[in-house]
Amino acid sequence: MTKSKAEKTVRDIRRRTRKHYSAEDKIRIVIEGLRGETSVAALCRREGINSNLYYRWSKDFLEAGKKRLAGDTVREANTGEVKALRCEAQSLKEALAESVLENRLLKKSLIGLWRRYVRYSASEKYELIQLVQDSDLSVRQTLKRLSINRSTFYGWLERYVKDGLAGLFDKPAKPGHVWNKISEEHQQAMVQMALDETDLSPRELAVKYTETMSYYVSESSMYRLLKSYDLITSPAYILMQAGDKFDQPSAWVNELWQTDFTYFKIIGWGWYYLSTILDDYSRFIVAWRLCTTMAASDVTDTLDDALAFTGLDQVHVDHKPRLLSDNGPCYISGQLADYLKDQGMSHTRGRPYHPQTQGKIERWHRSMKNQILLDHYYLPSELKNQMQRFVQYYNHERYHESLDNLTPADVYYGRGQEVLKQRKLIKQNTIALRRQLHHDNLNKVNQSVS
Repeated sequence: MTKSKAEKTVRDIRRRTRKHYSAEDKIRIVIEGLRGETSVAALCRREGINSNLYYRWSKDFLEAGKKRLAGDTVREANTGEVKALRCEAQSLKEALAESVLENRLLKKSLIGLWRRYVRYSASEKYELIQLVQDSDLSVRQTLKRLSINRSTFYGWLERYVKDGLAGLFDKPAKPGHVWNKISEEHQQAMVQMALDETDLSPRELAVKYTETMSYYVSESSMYRLLKSYDLITSPAYILMQAGDKFDQPSAWVNELWQTDFTYFKIIGWGWYYLSTILDDYSRFIVAWRLCTTMAASDVTDTLDDALAFTGLDQVHVDHKPRLLSDNGPCYISGQLADYLKDQGMSHTRGRPYHPQTQGKIERWHRSMKNQILLDHYYLPSELKNQMQRFVQYYNHERYHESLDNLTPADVYYGRGQEVLKQRKLIKQNTIALRRQLHHDNLNKVNQSVS
């Protein structure tokens, strides 16, 4: 098996390396053999051919001469006939080329490849170049049938000759000078802030940078910059898509308060429950308590804290806040109903098994737990201190997306519009500064060129 394979390999090598003789070489060898000056065997060894091949060439040579002498040949065409045949052949080639080109165009049109006023991919441009070069029609006629401008084609061809297939890829259109570009100094400051404030999202970083540096930066610009530095990471908690708005939003502060309980487990102490009063309009945490039970007394104590904080327990108002809760045992108790009646407050309960009614306080619970539950707690005081810090951060520092990137305190204390007005002014000044710097740079370039 191995020997036959080796013999086959040798034959293949001989076949591929075999010398090919032209007609002139064959005639020379046959005439030299007919002269008799050298033996046929010596001649064949010198030329590297088999003697049988020599005798075959000799036979063909003598038979061809015999036919020639006998006049058994076709008459040679004259000059006019040659020209006519050449014209006919050229016409046939053009007709065949047109037919082939039309067939290709029909095939490509069925799959939607050749279309006018579209961008072609690099592979499509390469196929077009090959099609035009292989066509028997002229370049002008081929491009006319392809509905491609000559300037476009020659532009592709020049790029292909210069850079190969890579030159046929479309280059993104980029302006030579961007007037609204953020300066390098501010870019470094933005990156440094992101490194210092690792808990903030690009949106929150953009708002904070605008307010602290009095230099406007959009959320998208902050995101692109941080992404270029590979500083966009997944959060340590799960994000969920929220709705755009509530069906019946409140219209002013202290119009509606939402309340609910959530729970924490303190290692070695068991379960503790957080009771919260949240202002529906501003999402401001008015009051909160860390309790050991979820009784009606815990709810009334939290409401006392809220009324004392707002001062509504000291003054008489026509419309006290309306309380919104779920249907938990502490919220449907007679004790809470009597308390609300004494305080002149109304009570609304959400539909059973429909937590979306209290969506804002449920969202507060999730935002808070995303941060609070990252640690373990071994004492109630540890959890309480952490809650105090987070409530302070949530109310006064955390930019809320649904509040136009204002903090709940800005909206609750009525300074939200002033903050938005100041941000708008900062944005106008920043854009004017960038435009001025752009024009100054252009003037410097023009002066250096001139």
